Amino acid sequence: MKFDSKKNMTLTCFKLLLKKELFSLYNDDEIQVIFFELIENFLKISKIEYLSKCDEIILDNDINILKNKIIDLKANKPLQYVVGKKKIFDITFQLNEKVLIPRPETEELCSWIISYNLSKINILDIGTGSGLIALVLKKKLKNCKVEAWDSSIEAIETAKLNAINNKIDISFLLCDIFKAEIPMNKFNLIVSNPPYVSYDDYENIHERVKKYEPNNAIFVNNKDVLIYYKCIIQKASLSLAKNGLIFFECNHINIDMVNEILINHNFKNIEIRNDYRGLKRMIKAQK
Repeated sequence: MKFDSKKNMTLTCFKLLLKKELFSLYNDDEIQVIFFELIENFLKISKIEYLSKCDEIILDNDINILKNKIIDLKANKPLQYVVGKKKIFDITFQLNEKVLIPRPETEELCSWIISYNLSKINILDIGTGSGLIALVLKKKLKNCKVEAWDSSIEAIETAKLNAINNKIDISFLLCDIFKAEIPMNKFNLIVSNPPYVSYDDYENIHERVKKYEPNNAIFVNNKDVLIYYKCIIQKASLSLAKNGLIFFECNHINIDMVNEILINHNFKNIEIRNDYRGLKRMIKAQK
């Protein structure tokens, strides 16, 4: 890829160049999204502003920045890591390769929980990653105390940074859920988006995900792909207060088995919800 620094480059030219460089990896709609993400984050030009600035010349320093971003994208680095942040529910999350990229399904899970209009409760987010669920619930629910646990020190550090940057008060704990002792009847709501993909499916996962996202947050390093759900549900059955709620994001293939585990631990009012693609991906139950 060559940028001719002697030749002035407009935003329109950059858009054409981006399509030329990325056509083998992304379709036209995806390249459109990438273009607007890049100019908004690195040139501070919004999608609306672009309409009146399409012939604006890009400064040489900015061209060099964009050049490096295209190199990263051509190496299959996910756009969210290339940009380094994502805004969700008016919260800006810093992202890196130590935490999963937020998915729409997780945002849907947050929206479902928020719809209950809970207040003055104790919440535990198990496997917090970037802190997405914990920060959103703390911001959107009134007067709640939120704890966020993760077994990765890098994830905890990223989540803490996101909480500080957004001035949201969360209690973080470096914790292995398989070894943790959860206090009896402490929480009113427990939520988790644990690893749920079997290594048997490794070859079916996009190379972009396998290469850059933390594999230990995606794949279950155990023959029992539901081991996290079994552990969390067993401990939640003791740690949740009376009528406390538990929410999970799940693999649609295994969600019915998660349902059975909840039933076997005497949870009630179980409900399964579909994601935006119509797949069964979220489950809620009550103690």
